[in-house]
This record gives sequence, structure tokens and C-alpha cells, in this order.
Amino acid sequence: MPLRNIFAIGLTLVMWSCTKSIETAAPTPLPPTSPSLKMISRTDWGWVPLTDSIPVHEIKYITIHHGGEDFPADKDPIQYLRGLQSWSQSDKGWIDNPYHYMIDLKGNIYEARPIKYPGDTNTSYDVRGHALICVMGNYENQILSTTQFEQLARLTATLADEYGVALNLIKTHRNYVETLCPGKDLYRYFEDGSFLERVAALRQ
Repeated sequence: MPLRNIFAIGLTLVMWSCTKSIETAAPTPLPPTSPSLKMISRTDWGWVPLTDSIPVHEIKYITIHHGGEDFPADKDPIQYLRGLQSWSQSDKGWIDNPYHYMIDLKGNIYEARPIKYPGDTNTSYDVRGHALICVMGNYENQILSTTQFEQLARLTATLADEYGVALNLIKTHRNYVETLCPGKDLYRYFEDGSFLERVAALRQ
């Protein structure tokens, strides 16, 4: 066989071998998504500056709530936030919205009560030391979207890093008192462990 034919066969085998190894090689795992994220500031949604205050606290826990009322897709979250602040102050006598952060149906994150002040709740657990996150809507009836899940996890991971909160201190309202909050569709991600798994991945 001519030398050039032997060379051609050998080159073909080498190329085939390289191509085959590339096709079957395991993909390199991607690093976790950065937990950093953008928030809609109080100024941007029309928050009214506080005229009263309460003793400050140190964040030791992160606690997830839902709004507890159905939130249709066409409802304006900005108007909801303004109304909630007004109701909290005038009807409840609280200094501000009860939660520190709120997430709408599209996954937008809003700053609410300044986190240095403890939040408020209509139930009996002591909220001092808790960073309160509320997902707008009623998740006994509504379905948490993938975007909401991811934004909630990213916000939680960011706060956990900032305040040194351990995973076992990231819980929901119903872990502290008898309540339906944060709704069965949101709570199932705590029951199966997938929410804390995602938060842990974001913190790596």
C-alpha cells in the first residue's frame, strides 16, 4: 500500500477518535448563579418616609410569608404597596408595611420596611431578629411561578450572606405559629427541601 494511503488512513482514525471523545465527554458544570440582584427602591415605588420608629434589631433569621389575598395578574403592585403602607399605619398602628421585602407576580423585588426595624404580623410569633420576605398573592390558591421561586431564592441567599443566617434558620411563617401562611404551593418547596437546596447553591 502506498505510504500516502497509510498516512491518510491513520489521520482519519485519529480525527474520528478525537471527535468521538468530544461528543461523549461529560459537560463541565456551570458555577452557581450569583445571588446579587436588583431591587425596586422605596423611593421608586412611592414609599412615604417614616415619622415614627421602634427599637432596632439584629437579623438572625429569614422568614417567608405570602400576602394571603388573591392577586390577579392585572393588579398593580405599586398601588398595592402604597395601600398596604397606608393601611398598616392608619388601621393597624404599625410604623410601616409589615414586611422588609416584597415580591410581585413577575418576580420584581421591592424594598418595604427598613430592615433595621422588626416587622409586624397578625399572628403571635416574635418577629424580632427576623428578616421578613412576602410574596404577593395567596398560595393556597395561586401557583408560584419559576421566576418567583428563583427571585425568592436569590433574595434569601443575598440576605443570608449579608447577615450570616444559617440554612436551618431560613423558614416560613407556619414554622413558628399555626397558620396557612405562606400557602401550600409555596410551602411545598420547603417540605421537599428544594428551596433550601437552591439557596445553598446560590451561596457557594
